Amino acid sequence: MAKKLHLKRLLFSIAALADLGQEATSTKDLSEKMKAALYIITGMFSVPTAALFVHNRQRGMLDLIVEKGYREINREGIHLSVQAEHIKSFRMNDPHAAGEFPKIVFFKQNSVIFTKLQTKIFLPFFAKGELIGAISLGRKLGGAPYRQGEKNVLKVIAQQMAITLSNAQLFRELARKAAENRRLYRNMQRIYNDTIQAFAAAIDAKDGYTKDHSYRVASYAVAIAKELGWKKKDVEGIYVAGLLHDIGKIIIATKVIKKGEKLSAVELSEIQRHPRISYDILSKIKFPWKNIDNLVRHHHERVDGKGYPDALRSGELSEGVKILALADAFDAMTTDRPYRDKMSIDEAFREVMKCCGTQFDDKITKVFFGLIRRELDGEVCDRQILHHLECNEASPVAVSGFAYQQMDGSGNT
Repeated sequence: MAKKLHLKRLLFSIAALADLGQEATSTKDLSEKMKAALYIITGMFSVPTAALFVHNRQRGMLDLIVEKGYREINREGIHLSVQAEHIKSFRMNDPHAAGEFPKIVFFKQNSVIFTKLQTKIFLPFFAKGELIGAISLGRKLGGAPYRQGEKNVLKVIAQQMAITLSNAQLFRELARKAAENRRLYRNMQRIYNDTIQAFAAAIDAKDGYTKDHSYRVASYAVAIAKELGWKKKDVEGIYVAGLLHDIGKIIIATKVIKKGEKLSAVELSEIQRHPRISYDILSKIKFPWKNIDNLVRHHHERVDGKGYPDALRSGELSEGVKILALADAFDAMTTDRPYRDKMSIDEAFREVMKCCGTQFDDKITKVFFGLIRRELDGEVCDRQILHHLECNEASPVAVSGFAYQQMDGSGNT
């Protein structure tokens, strides 16, 4: 009879441990998971009262997270003070019976809490040698003592619970670090953006005629890159390149930049130094975006190889360079310069069409005009190109029938 009873208890414990393992690995949040686990444990040992704690290393406390069977208890006030010397007195994942409590400092110092909880068994959870949490079990129904077999089962439970709580803490820490990294990245972006905007303002301030030129070039480049389906980070990169593409002009003499007549050969050579100077400045900065320095260096190159500073041809130029070259030239056409008045919008469109395949890349030109056509037809909510043109014109942009007809639905010119 005793053997049959022992076998039944063993089978029940195995089934309960299986249920506990299933709960411990479920996708429930930690509080729900621990509550379900606590109910399984109390059911295994016919214990009406129990409390589950998690170790807070920063505070040196075991904090109550779930409890069962206590009607008049203030959960907020249930914390067990646990110091390093206390932890050393625990047997790892071994239950401590009430009879041992008077001999151990930890139990003496927390005797008021243990009295409230009517603790008969205290079971610490350890993972990789660190205290993770603990469970307090009250008196069994009928007052029977905890048998040695039950204490052995509790050791297995302690291992399962330790792993569950340890994993939960690990995930929380990873989530905290991920959130902190996101915050740091946003701060870094803000600092970068503020610095870059300040640089762009300084560049444009050198020449009153080109006020906001860098911002418009960046906006045009972004609009074209998005139309081409670029990834978000690459779009950010070309925006930064657009803002900084003329940074080398800071070194060029102001009288040359503002000269209101045809430049001499020497002055022209001086002006044409600015892409190289820009490259020299930006190549020393470690940007979070790729190829900012090269985009800036080559924004005056032409697809026919007649640009500067390196006279590169179409196949040697990246898509980003081709975008920036068109955006920069188009804004120059549609704004006043010291040596000439701005072109009308219609004249600028015709000039771009004329230079397609020589100065400007055929594909980029088609995409550019396709985007303008869609903006004119109201198919684009955020009008990146027409918005700036209308600001310059102080009136809605109008184009001739000829220019409009050249822009078919696919952007063909």
